Amino acid sequence: MVETRINPDTGNTDSATPETITTSMILEDLENGIDRTGIKTKYNLEAWEVKQMFDHPVLKGKKAKRVKKLSFNFVDDTVHTDPDILPGQTNLEDQIQIEQAERLEPINDAKTEEEVFYTEEDKYNESLEARADDWANEHRI
Repeated sequence: MVETRINPDTGNTDSATPETITTSMILEDLENGIDRTGIKTKYNLEAWEVKQMFDHPVLKGKKAKRVKKLSFNFVDDTVHTDPDILPGQTNLEDQIQIEQAERLEPINDAKTEEEVFYTEEDKYNESLEARADDWANEHRI
């Protein structure tokens, strides 16, 4: 609840001034495009009060941000199941599960590591046996 003070010039609280105005409130107003005149109106302040506020080191030299308004209503009509995922992005956890499932599926065309290992070992052993036979034939053992 914002406590207000009565404006001494008008004697009413129609356009009330908050009891406390913080620098963060003013910075937020500047970010939203409210200039000094708008701040004066919003908080029902005198011109000298606004000037004195902007002499504060945090507010000194600060100006209202230019906020450009569209001339039409721009609405996002895409359906998002997860607000953190934009269209065209993939969920990392889902992608990991898909890739793990693909790795676990048996591949019929390719040989397993074990089959490749034993095939290469058999070729090596056959090569050794052939070399041993050749040596034995040369030396007639």
